[in-house]
Amino acid sequence: MKNNFYLLKKYWKNGEFRPMQKEIIEHYQCGKDTVVVLPTGGGKSICYQLPAIIQEGLTLVISPLISLMQDQVNQLNERGIKAMFFDNNTLRNPIDHQFDNAKYGDFKLAYLSPERLLNKSFLNQIESLKIHGIAIDEAHCVSEWGHDFRPAFKAIKNLKQLLPGVPMIALTATATKDVLKSISYDLGMRTPKVFKSSFERKNIQYQVFYPKNKIDFIKKSLKNKRESCIIYCNSRKETEYTAMKLQNLGLSCDYFHGGLNNEIKKQKLAEWKNEKTLIIVATSSFGMGIDKENVRKVFHIMIPESMESYYQETGRVGRDGKPSSAILLVDPNDQNRGYNPYLKYLPNKNDLEKFFKNLCNYLQIPYGEGQGMSFKLNLKDFCNTYKVEPKKIFNCFKFLDREGIFEFQQLYQSQTFIMLTCSQKQAVQRIQLNDDGALIIQFLLRNFEDIFRNQKKININKFSHFLDINIEKIRKHLKLLEKQNIIKFELVNTDINLYWKVPREDQFTLNSLLKRVEEYTQQKKNKVHKMIEYAFDLNKCKRNSILNYFGEHNENVCQNCSANSCIQNSKS
Repeated sequence: MKNNFYLLKKYWKNGEFRPMQKEIIEHYQCGKDTVVVLPTGGGKSICYQLPAIIQEGLTLVISPLISLMQDQVNQLNERGIKAMFFDNNTLRNPIDHQFDNAKYGDFKLAYLSPERLLNKSFLNQIESLKIHGIAIDEAHCVSEWGHDFRPAFKAIKNLKQLLPGVPMIALTATATKDVLKSISYDLGMRTPKVFKSSFERKNIQYQVFYPKNKIDFIKKSLKNKRESCIIYCNSRKETEYTAMKLQNLGLSCDYFHGGLNNEIKKQKLAEWKNEKTLIIVATSSFGMGIDKENVRKVFHIMIPESMESYYQETGRVGRDGKPSSAILLVDPNDQNRGYNPYLKYLPNKNDLEKFFKNLCNYLQIPYGEGQGMSFKLNLKDFCNTYKVEPKKIFNCFKFLDREGIFEFQQLYQSQTFIMLTCSQKQAVQRIQLNDDGALIIQFLLRNFEDIFRNQKKININKFSHFLDINIEKIRKHLKLLEKQNIIKFELVNTDINLYWKVPREDQFTLNSLLKRVEEYTQQKKNKVHKMIEYAFDLNKCKRNSILNYFGEHNENVCQNCSANSCIQNSKS
């Protein structure tokens, strides 16, 4: 096992393992099934990635999110570790080609979504690969008791039956006692050893406050302090509004949410990591791959939807082990408001049936098709078309995402579509004017063969960069060219991206998941109630409330949180 230290230093630039990593890796390398429960930032990924480098053959990694898989594969390839993922877009990359890559490409890790394992043909082809290990990321998704249960995770059991001698490692950061019990059974593991660290983070001070003005409270908390902080909000608009308010108060602040394009995300993240920006105001999308050690405070300005979410998000503070704070800011009226946003607009069976039918019609997906295709749409336009409530429709999207019908992503994006409506002779004559408009037409003629017959989607940013004309001027010239009847120019705003995972089969697609709607709603209610209880219970130790939720019982109060019992004990 000496090679493990060498590989850790070579690929991860670390001189020593984090707590429990060494023991987990050695147990898994011996070919034994393993369950790992480590906190956010505890280094779970290394527990299967490092063994994959040594082993001859391929480690399959099952992950719930396509975006997360892409991120992991990119990070591994940057480290010099060959990794790939099975792309659902078989039109772009046929599945036979992907399997050829897996067989002959000398890859060490191959990522796939659990929906892949529902396909018998895919499972048959898996048998032809030299599989040495199976890793399940976000393993709590396999349990119906989990906060993010995904039915397709149940299909992993088929893989274990197909490859009975291959060791399996299941990893999660947030498993309650019930979830932990069900993981090994639901995955078909054989007497796995469970490695579980305590959920307790002794260096974090958990506090709940009830200020009249949350922005003023944050300003007073951070005034004259050069501290790295995260402020969590529940919506994209709220992140932008809060960041603007704090900037106006003179604080070093920026916002981050899933609607930003990748370049802007990278820039904002880099500036925060380098402490050019001290405070980042974010939605829950800020967290994936974030590993900044010296974050001193995490604020939540709205009550999160579950204790699991709260634990994960507060877990991004104080990773260097130094004293840090997790602060929940609560308005007295949040006791009702905190309940409604999560539960008031949850869909029932009828809502989901109507939504699915309308969505397929809106996107023009024929029966039996859709799998592997990407779609972009505007939520407001969809809701206006079918006269439906946006918040409820948003929850319909999230529910079908959870059930594995498609992957749902929010984004800010506008798409430009252009078609030449003049004759070729007129286009050539227009080019002879030799202005910016002529450059645009020339570019279109050179790059799009059938632009006289079909609309073409244009990336305005690349367009601008290539022609060395700023975006505003480009748009101005496009409008002028349209007035001159040279082009047809259309700007379409989109805020949702869907990656369809299964064929459209209407009732067959819906029947199984509709049975789970009431169960899902009740689970949501229970989790929200627990979070409301945490926010408004003035007496119970906050640290113990979190530990009790995850099955750890501690009789001694922490004497370091905002609960009355701890304040009184700390004074005595």
